[in-house]
Amino acid sequence: MSVHRLEFHPLTFVEERDGITVGRPDADSYAMLPEDGAALLRRLSEGMPVPEAADWYRTEFGESIDMDDFVEALHELGFIREAGESVVVAKEVGLQWLGRAMFSPLALSGYAVLVAAALIVLVMQPELRPHAANVFFTSSLVAVQLVLTFAQVPVLVVHEGFHVLAGRRLGLPSKLSLGRRLYFIVVQTELDGLLGVPRRKRYLPFLAGMLADVLVFSLLTIGSAVLGPNLLGRLALAVAYLVVLRFVWQFYVFLRTDLYYVLTTMLGCTNPHEATMAYLRGKFGWLPGVRPSTSDSADWSPRDRQLVPWFAALTVAGVGFLLVTIAIAIVPVVLGFAVRTWTALAQGASAGAEFWDSAVSVLLIVIQAVLLIVVSRRGSSSRKETA
Repeated sequence: MSVHRLEFHPLTFVEERDGITVGRPDADSYAMLPEDGAALLRRLSEGMPVPEAADWYRTEFGESIDMDDFVEALHELGFIREAGESVVVAKEVGLQWLGRAMFSPLALSGYAVLVAAALIVLVMQPELRPHAANVFFTSSLVAVQLVLTFAQVPVLVVHEGFHVLAGRRLGLPSKLSLGRRLYFIVVQTELDGLLGVPRRKRYLPFLAGMLADVLVFSLLTIGSAVLGPNLLGRLALAVAYLVVLRFVWQFYVFLRTDLYYVLTTMLGCTNPHEATMAYLRGKFGWLPGVRPSTSDSADWSPRDRQLVPWFAALTVAGVGFLLVTIAIAIVPVVLGFAVRTWTALAQGASAGAEFWDSAVSVLLIVIQAVLLIVVSRRGSSSRKETA
């Protein structure tokens, strides 16, 4: 064998239910290895020559291993330092102190007091509880659309910022980035290196966004109680209602929300979403429009194969829960918007400002619908060209 001793980048080894997750945090490259493979990699990373490592493996596990294939896989993962490649020195993560402060026992106690105060307000003033009518904080439908759209931006930044700080608390180079979903600009978090820490330490970074939503809702509720039924108070309730919807959204685990990652970490799964989609396509492949699965069950982890029927049931139940949520929380908003629009448009230009406000509001909806169709078609065309 031409290579006798290999040089490695700094690696992390984390025990999982189905094996050992080995990773190179600086390159965000991870792989789950069986215990024997991880043990062999440890020997190699500690400086054991390749031929000796092969002999050690044969003695330790009673069978031979194709070292050429094993080493080639390590090269593909980027674990091995190539000739002339320097060791990447881990940089100190900024704002780690802030992450520790934001999730310290003192801060968590303060959060608990804030939430308790909001609950007391909701009990004492039932009119402040989330309701679809809260969305219409003003008679202008254009103002409702535009103000609530832009008001969501800082709320989203807070949600994702809590994810980032929870990661920074662990010394991970987590960061915010801007992305695009269709024609919408979205804020998203990159939790690089989270697979390189023990499972028990991953829960807070996953749940931090939901904690932020609870705190924002509490602040908005208390703020509305202090401000009273004026414009700002009503606006606070409108934004709070949307925060509730986003919080509920996290329970749609089949959409790979924050709680999906909490659940997969808790159960020791690897990629149950892909396995579940393939399982359901196999079960319902007779339905029109259901594409056959391209996933091979042999590629699923043992834990994913064991739990895929359970995740399939959870997915079906989640779709039902989504439909119920739409009926309870979204449909009333749509109906309220439609009734207000129809009433103003039916009166014609004689309604004055209300008529033109409704007309512009409908125009905004039409523009968004056209953009959605155009961007979706372009995305579909580009996928076909690259296929």
